[in-house]
Amino acid sequence: MPNDTSPIDEAMIETLDRDGAICLKGAFGPEWVDLAAEGIRRNIESPGALFQSFSPNDKGAFYSDIWSRRHISELETFALESPSAAIAARCLRTPTVRLLQDTWFYKSPGTQARTPWHHDNVVLGPFCSIWVALDPIPREAALEFVRGSHRWNKLFMPANFFEGEQEALPAVEEFYARYHGEFDISASDTFSRVPDIQGHRAEYDILSWDMEPGDCLVFHARTLHGSPGNTLDHDTRRMVTRWVDETAVLAPHGRTVVDRLVAEGFEVDLAVGAPIRGNLFPVLSPLA
Repeated sequence: MPNDTSPIDEAMIETLDRDGAICLKGAFGPEWVDLAAEGIRRNIESPGALFQSFSPNDKGAFYSDIWSRRHISELETFALESPSAAIAARCLRTPTVRLLQDTWFYKSPGTQARTPWHHDNVVLGPFCSIWVALDPIPREAALEFVRGSHRWNKLFMPANFFEGEQEALPAVEEFYARYHGEFDISASDTFSRVPDIQGHRAEYDILSWDMEPGDCLVFHARTLHGSPGNTLDHDTRRMVTRWVDETAVLAPHGRTVVDRLVAEGFEVDLAVGAPIRGNLFPVLSPLA
């Protein structure tokens, strides 16, 4: 399948560097949308070791899996051959990128769970995510970002993943604790508590976009982001790949994630403070 994407000019990359997130319209053709959707369908039928169902059955389905490209061929093809790597390379200004992670999110109509405000900080250094819409997602249901928050020079960690929400979801809390550890924020010199953005939205410059299938968001990992539940009349599916350059390293608190992956049978050999390497993180040179 073709993997060309429209040029991302320097002005767009500068906007990403300034704001922490951009939206690329029509970056993925229908063939890539269909491939990812089929991969997600098969993944739900054949869950991996990290598959999660986050919502109670009577409140809509909220599913996700991680690194499932290892056993779902459609997701492998999408991660390694779609425009994702080229987009990441352009946005990170490097000819060579490493695929850190593939993941996806599926929310059926009626899913009340809001993905709370957070950022991704297990890796330090150049690190971006590419979030592809597989269904129409209007602005009010889309992923949101606090403009410029990646430049606050802080590492944020919630005391618990659904703190401040009206209802905690035990499956999400358990997943977060298992793969990210538990922290006493008040005693930490490393982390700051995630501010109550949802309770004080007017105080923040919040970015979001109306999205059609094939549109994608590109964002720096440390841009604070979150998304609402699904109040629409159709499923919302998102395919996500996360990318680093060759200088990105495992953060000190990333040891917990590595330990959990090893416990689940993943072949991982990562050292705190060392660059991301190994078979789980393939290197691509899409701009060569």
